[in-house]
Amino acid sequence: MAPLQRRLFYVLPSSSTALKNAFFSSRHHHLFTFLPFSAAAIQNPSSAPPFLVQYLINSCGLSSDEAAEASKHIAHLKSPSNPDSVLRFLKQSGFSDAHIRKLVALHPRVLCSKVEKTLNPKFRALLDMGFPEAAMVQLVSSVPKTIQIHDPRPKIEFWWSLFGTQENLLKGLKRNPYLLSYSLGKRIMPNISLLRDCGISDFRIGKMLRNSSRFITMNLDLLQVFIKRAEELGIPRGSGMFWQALSVVLCHKSTAVDAKFRLLKSLGWSESELASAVSKAPKLLDCSEKSIHAKMDFLTKEAGLELSYVAFYPVLLMCSLERRLIPRNHVLRILKSKELTQGGQHFFAATLLTEEKFLKKFVLPNEKNIPGLSEAYFAACTGKGPIACKF
Repeated sequence: MAPLQRRLFYVLPSSSTALKNAFFSSRHHHLFTFLPFSAAAIQNPSSAPPFLVQYLINSCGLSSDEAAEASKHIAHLKSPSNPDSVLRFLKQSGFSDAHIRKLVALHPRVLCSKVEKTLNPKFRALLDMGFPEAAMVQLVSSVPKTIQIHDPRPKIEFWWSLFGTQENLLKGLKRNPYLLSYSLGKRIMPNISLLRDCGISDFRIGKMLRNSSRFITMNLDLLQVFIKRAEELGIPRGSGMFWQALSVVLCHKSTAVDAKFRLLKSLGWSESELASAVSKAPKLLDCSEKSIHAKMDFLTKEAGLELSYVAFYPVLLMCSLERRLIPRNHVLRILKSKELTQGGQHFFAATLLTEEKFLKKFVLPNEKNIPGLSEAYFAACTGKGPIACKF
C-alpha cells in the first residue's frame, strides 16, 4: 500500500469502508476530490487528521472553529470506534446534544476515555455521592475536571461541605473549576486554618466562596496581606463582621476603599459615626456612590431620619430603595396619618422585617380601616409609585 493510501485508510472513519475501497480503485480516483482531506494536511503530517474535524462537527455538534481546536488534542485517533462508544455512553447517561457539545469543547480528550474503565466508575461515584442524574450531567459537562482527576470524591465532598448545598457547589465549581485542581493539604487547608484563626466560621467561609473563590486558592502570604488590610478598616479579627470586611478588601483595591470612606464622610457623618457605621456594615463599602447618595437623600428628606440615625443603622443604606425603603415608608406614613399606632413604628425595625412579616404586621390588619392599603403598597413595590388610599 502506497504511503498516501495508507494515510487515507487511517484518516477515514471505520464506517466509510465503501469510500476507502472506492478510492483504492483506479476507476474511482475522482472520489479524492470529495474526501474530507486538505492539501495543508498532506503537507503538514503533524496536523490533526481532517476526518476528526468533520467527526467533531457531525457527531458532537461543534462549530468549525471549535472542532479545529479540539481536534489538536485528539490527533492520535485513527478511528471513530472509541469516540462512538463514548458518545453512546454519554447519551445513555442523560447527556443532551448541548451537554455533549459543551463537554467535548471543554475536554476533547473525553473521546479517548475508556467507558468501562474510566467513565462508568466516575459517573457511578458521582451518583453514589447523591447527585441526581441531571445534576451529575450538569457538573461533568460544565466542569470536566470532575472526570479528569483520579478520584473526584474526596475533593467534591470537601467543597460540598463548605458551599453548603449541592446547588451552591455546582455554581461555585462552574465559576471556578480550578478548585478541583488545588491540593487540599498544601494550599486550601492552610488558608482555611488562617481564616478560622480570624474567627471566621466555615459557614461564613462558605458565604464568601459563593461570592468569589479567589481568596481560598491564593498564596498564604498574600491572604495574610488582605487580612491586614481588613483590620485597617477598624474591624478586629474575631469580630462577627470581620468576614465582610475581608470580602470587601478582596474585591476592591485600597484606593477604591479609601475613596468610599471619603464619600461617606462627605455625607456629614463625624469620624466616630463613620467608624461605627463601617464596623456594623462593612459591605456598605461595596455600594456605589450613586446608590448611597440616592438612599441617604431619601432617608433624610422623605423618611425624615437624622444623619446620626442612619449612621447608627447603616444597613438602611444597603436596602433596595425601590423595593423596600420607598414602599415601607409609604405604608408607615399612611398609618401615621390615620393615627394608628403602627405608624410610629421604629423605621429600622419595620424595614428589616421580611416581606411576609411586614404584610402581617402593618398591611393586612389595617385593610378594613384603610381600604386600598394593600394596593398602594404593592403598587409602590412594583415601581408604579405610591398611590392614594380610599379613606
